[in-house]
Amino acid sequence: MSMVVREFKSVGELIKFIDEQINSYRALLAEFLRRLEDVRVRSEQEKKLKDLLKSLGVAETKKSTVIDLKDSKLIIDPSAEEESKVIEEAVERLNKNIQVLQSIRKTLDPLANLDIEAKITVVLRDGIPASVLIKLGS
Repeated sequence: MSMVVREFKSVGELIKFIDEQINSYRALLAEFLRRLEDVRVRSEQEKKLKDLLKSLGVAETKKSTVIDLKDSKLIIDPSAEEESKVIEEAVERLNKNIQVLQSIRKTLDPLANLDIEAKITVVLRDGIPASVLIKLGS
């Protein structure tokens, strides 16, 4: 988890930053969805080949090795099915991040038109605003 503190001169500037984050996540999401589609095609091909070999009496070949690290997994020689699961998890996380950012943006939007002097400090957790501090008259 990464924590960053950023300062903005206005709510409008913060909203612009959030919009940029949303666009960045959407671009990344599109890339992951393309990868997922490719992996799913490979997974179907692998499944058909395994079914064919099984019907011919050929024993299943090598399996991947999964090493459980504290907060992640190391998968050596993953099958297409395992790879698709990993990508699907990433897609779900990106979708969640986009939804959270959109919700924060919607909440902050009415404040963007206020003409007040304020110093805005934002604590970002993994690129998502965790706290927004608005100091008036700074």
